[in-house]
Amino acid sequence: MAINRGIPETQKPLDRLFHVLSTVADAGTPLSVTDIATICHLPVPTVHRQVAQLEDRRFLRRTLGSKKLIVGDALLKLGAAAIASSLRADPVHHILASLAERTGEHCEIGLRVDSQVSYIDSAASEMSQQGLRFEQGQRSPLYCSSIGKLFLAELDDDVFEQWLKHATLKGHTMNTLTAHQLLRAEIARVRQSQWASTNEELVPGVVGCAVPIRDRNQRLIAGLAVSVPAPRVSFNELTR
Repeated sequence: MAINRGIPETQKPLDRLFHVLSTVADAGTPLSVTDIATICHLPVPTVHRQVAQLEDRRFLRRTLGSKKLIVGDALLKLGAAAIASSLRADPVHHILASLAERTGEHCEIGLRVDSQVSYIDSAASEMSQQGLRFEQGQRSPLYCSSIGKLFLAELDDDVFEQWLKHATLKGHTMNTLTAHQLLRAEIARVRQSQWASTNEELVPGVVGCAVPIRDRNQRLIAGLAVSVPAPRVSFNELTR
């Protein structure tokens, strides 16, 4: 559990609200109201009020089957928008475009929003006009995209099992991993190798691979992927 420095109770309510929010976001594990009050050096009734406000606005939510708190959908979307804005900066796009030209393939950057990957930037070479192209704003499911598998591999075992229990695994192609046992094995492989691949699992005839983009604290914030037409590069060649 991350321990943050508390702030004086005399500070403005907005300061305390942001401190509670950042404490939950930085924790890396679900926190109770008492946990938050202890870390922030705030009275429990104060934290109860602030948590209620943040829950109403979907910045925080309770974990499944527990009263402990994690970040909510609204905060995830706000964070995704902030990351997308920074990664779309000219230097980052220039690097992405250079990679596309060097590989001759379509390259994209995506991040997790709920149970999907949202693509925030992409680049194509003259050779990569065929095959699947993830343009900015497009989305794909976590379980059948290489970037999505990176995010699933970051989940703790119990959190992943909860996600798997409630996920709808639609078969997009004959190769989509819809059996829980197969997807568990695939995510275990990604955890070990620290990179992910897809073998015509979302669209027939397209294979791909992805590597993580991490912040200075080694937290996964996005993924960098390459999408390749299978007739040009087979899955075995791609993963060699």
